[in-house]
Amino acid sequence: MSGHSNDRVQPVIFLSHGGGPSFFMDVKEYPDMRGMDRDSEAAKFLQNLTRTHLNKRPEAILVVSAHWEENVPCVMDDQNHSLFFDYYGFPKSMYDLKWPAKGAPAVAARVTELFKTHGISCRQVRGRGLDHGVFVPLILVWPEADIPTFQISLKNTLDIKEHQEIGEALSELRKDGILIVGSGFMTHSSEKAKTVDGVFEWANEFKVWERNVFCNPKLSASERKNQMLECESLRFFHKAHPRIEHFLPLVVASAAAGYVCGEAIFSQFVSPSLLLEHVVFKSDP
Repeated sequence: MSGHSNDRVQPVIFLSHGGGPSFFMDVKEYPDMRGMDRDSEAAKFLQNLTRTHLNKRPEAILVVSAHWEENVPCVMDDQNHSLFFDYYGFPKSMYDLKWPAKGAPAVAARVTELFKTHGISCRQVRGRGLDHGVFVPLILVWPEADIPTFQISLKNTLDIKEHQEIGEALSELRKDGILIVGSGFMTHSSEKAKTVDGVFEWANEFKVWERNVFCNPKLSASERKNQMLECESLRFFHKAHPRIEHFLPLVVASAAAGYVCGEAIFSQFVSPSLLLEHVVFKSDP
């Protein structure tokens, strides 16, 4: 894939992928899923995403999911995928979901080359299957499953700087029509605290912080990058992400977009602690 035109350039998006297969569950039967159930505004938003914010059809989709960690970034180069139902205790019908997207081995090979060029060790893998961080949101966004899709893993160091470097290495792909999706959750914790307007204090503090880092047009790219690196010194950050695997796909997405100002396109607390928020990063090539 050489050369590019502006009409091929893809944005980068971070999606909060819900609780297990929540977007397919009936809130009457599963009240804990309220706000991210099948009839929720959140589910409807994803169903409309290609009309509202992702209206340029990608050549392929690369997903970085919170649910895959390896000692080096792993790149799926399967031609065909199974689905990896990596959630437990849900109704049987939640294990019958289908999303038969093909893989994108040629793009996966390019990712491996980009990582090598940037001095990042990696390896190619086959046979794992797309996890629920991929198929749960993407069944709603692209029910036709007609765009080649593959995953890369997080690094199990969970180091923010290393994940910025991963995103930076991937950024060139946008120019060739590849949509990069970070799939996590804007907060991922149930730690109880004093509530303000029905939301835990630390969750409100985290939301103010992340909006400033990722969506404040006054910050430069380097300021944005540095503020991400400082996050682990913040007490409320650890309450929002006791373990940061659901935050790192957002870091990769921001880095892949060149640390441009993002836009929070959907944002809702679905519980006092869970912020379901999607962020899109539109950047020039």
